Amino acid sequence: MAAPTCKRAADTAQQHAYAANQRCLRRRRSGYSRPAGGTVPQLTRGPVATLFSILRRHTLSIRTRLMMLTLATVLPLVAVGGFAMIRTVDDQTAQVEQGIGRTVDGLLGDIDRQIIAIEAELQVLAVSPSLQSEDLYPFYQQMYAALPLQGTVIVLLDTKGQQLLSTSRPFGAPLPRATNTEMHERVVATGKPQVSDLIMGAVLQRPVVAVGVPVFHDGNVAFVLVMGLGSEILSKLLRQPDLSPDWVVAIFDRKGIIVARNRELDRFLGKPAAPIIREAIAGPVDNWIPNVTSEGIRVYSTFRRSTVTGWTAAIGVPRGFVDAPRRRAQFLAFGGGGAVLALSLSLAWWMAQAIRRPVEALTAATKAVASGVPIIDVNGGVRELNQAGDALRATAAALARNQQELESIVAERTEQLRAEIEARKQAEATLLQSQKMEAIGQLTGGIAHDFNNLLTIASGSLEMLEARVSDERSLHLLQNAQSAISRGAKLTTSLLAFARKQRLEPVLANLNSVIIEMDEMVRRSLGPSVEIRHAFASELWPVQIDLSQIETALLNIAINARDAMPGGGILLFETANVSACPPEEMAGRDCVLVSVHDTGTGMSPDVMERAFEPFFTTKEVGRGTGLGLSMVFGVVHQSGGVVRLRSELARGTTVLIYLPRAAHAALPATWRDASAGVQSGAGAHILVVDDDAAVRWVTVECLRGAGYRVVEADSGRAALTLLERDEPCDLVVMDHVMPGLSGQDTVRLARRGRPELKVLFLSGYATLGEAGGDIWLQKPFKTQTLADAVSRALQ
Repeated sequence: MAAPTCKRAADTAQQHAYAANQRCLRRRRSGYSRPAGGTVPQLTRGPVATLFSILRRHTLSIRTRLMMLTLATVLPLVAVGGFAMIRTVDDQTAQVEQGIGRTVDGLLGDIDRQIIAIEAELQVLAVSPSLQSEDLYPFYQQMYAALPLQGTVIVLLDTKGQQLLSTSRPFGAPLPRATNTEMHERVVATGKPQVSDLIMGAVLQRPVVAVGVPVFHDGNVAFVLVMGLGSEILSKLLRQPDLSPDWVVAIFDRKGIIVARNRELDRFLGKPAAPIIREAIAGPVDNWIPNVTSEGIRVYSTFRRSTVTGWTAAIGVPRGFVDAPRRRAQFLAFGGGGAVLALSLSLAWWMAQAIRRPVEALTAATKAVASGVPIIDVNGGVRELNQAGDALRATAAALARNQQELESIVAERTEQLRAEIEARKQAEATLLQSQKMEAIGQLTGGIAHDFNNLLTIASGSLEMLEARVSDERSLHLLQNAQSAISRGAKLTTSLLAFARKQRLEPVLANLNSVIIEMDEMVRRSLGPSVEIRHAFASELWPVQIDLSQIETALLNIAINARDAMPGGGILLFETANVSACPPEEMAGRDCVLVSVHDTGTGMSPDVMERAFEPFFTTKEVGRGTGLGLSMVFGVVHQSGGVVRLRSELARGTTVLIYLPRAAHAALPATWRDASAGVQSGAGAHILVVDDDAAVRWVTVECLRGAGYRVVEADSGRAALTLLERDEPCDLVVMDHVMPGLSGQDTVRLARRGRPELKVLFLSGYATLGEAGGDIWLQKPFKTQTLADAVSRALQ
């Protein structure tokens, strides 16, 4: 089944490659290139962009598009022109309204001036000496002489409304009382001149308006002097030259009664105005309203009210005078605009027909290209279409030439895809292998721990048995078994190293000496193309380090540097004492710095960020495991130091290792030197804690054989229970890894009640030295090694 699957994958890859290259060729021919960033910039959406978007989404003919373009172009122009024309006429109409308003104001001013003149004439008569002396006949003669100047009749009344003198009757003739005393009473009450509404004269028996002034005697109103005006006098003012005879001009009193009119006065005198006029007069009078006159003439009316008389002057202008220019403008705007639009659409139709024929010829030529038929000359009279036809012929000729090129590109791309597929498979295999190795590392660490427990049982039992056997043959058998156990211990050490849980054996060392001693090995490993240089600090501070591990770390760094300098280069080992500005992790401590600098290709920031990750490598497959810098990182951190990385592309890489300055020598992982003079603590009380009964029995027996008083516990909880009894306990021998409470957790809880409790840790993993002030011993161990460690812990 594998072969068909691979074939289908290859066919699919070829199809994708063919499609991708066709898109590439189309962009190449059209001159299109995608902008940086991979996105095509979007046009700002506006009215024009929206129109073109609609045109792109719908399939429309050239004729329809030209008609739409004509409408989009001509309609706004026609609308703007019509609007401007109508606006101009509206401005003219507004000017007409203002002019008529000024005419009404002028007419009202003339009326007010005439009334004021009459009041002045009456006031002159009111101060006549004859009237003041009540010599009425001479005053009558004065009244009669003043009558032709302004009015129709002059009457003298007392304060009760009784006529005393009237120019319409001979002197001494009996006179009636005034029939309408409203204006008379206002004059008597206010002592000021007053103007009446339209009234019926008591003597004349005809409609008149009256102007009255008070006559004072000793400071009081004694008489009222009144002049009556006939409507014909006021109507003369309505026939001025600047008032068109087609206009309707009228004067209304305060009650809306017609006082004067320029047309058909006898017919409408004394009649009330129409309801719409009375309503307009009652409101704000400075207005312009459509109206119909009493004769049925449709007019626009404007009004003004006099502050002197309280009367209202009105002018009605025929609507045809005002509306005719607007109607003409509307006709020109709509009729002319429609004509222009129709003409434009006709031209667009004709042009579309002229364009459609060569487009159809171009379409036929395009179909011919698709079918492989030779293209005839396309000449439709449109230059752009002719150019498109020429380009189409050139395209047809280029298609044949490009066919072979396309096939070559597709074949090349197919090979590239096959190579990429193989590379991906290889990467997946590498990843799988890395995951498998990590899983094996975890497994081997656990196996090594359990195996160390078994070796501890066997080694301790054989060693105690050896003291009880004297037969030489039996001793030889025991020694062979002990030798096998030693080889097993070395095997577990290798397994722990593979799982990166190797045991460190720190010693006091000078890094200058370490680098010099490994110089020859480094030179053989790097070859003659790499020049090795040293820059050592004088009086370099000592450090506590596992010599084999630091040598392996430096060698790994040197080999990585060699791979980064394929053409050769310089490798510089440099040491220094650092007390100022150490890394943050080493703040407040003296450090020893060893740096390794190469002149290789350097690393990018992305590579530097992942350089210490396990299994990360930039080398070719099979040339690196990706564990070199990871091992350096682990060893340095396990030794209490810090590692830093500096690199620039084309300028090389520097690895900086900071190790803490040593204050004293480190204790080896096992204390084999019996000459150390460790004193025995026989008789001391020791608590042995281990969850493995066999390991616990061997440990207890070894200690009892050394003369110690031993109590045992099978878990951390049991050990805490024993320690809470406050019984003597000089030392706790504690297994590190136990179910439930671990060894370190048990000790931490126990020291809450016994802060000075001494502890010796036993571990199937790597020994950690005197971590936290406690001594650690790695399994398996010899009886003497256990005794020495116990003695040291008791001290």
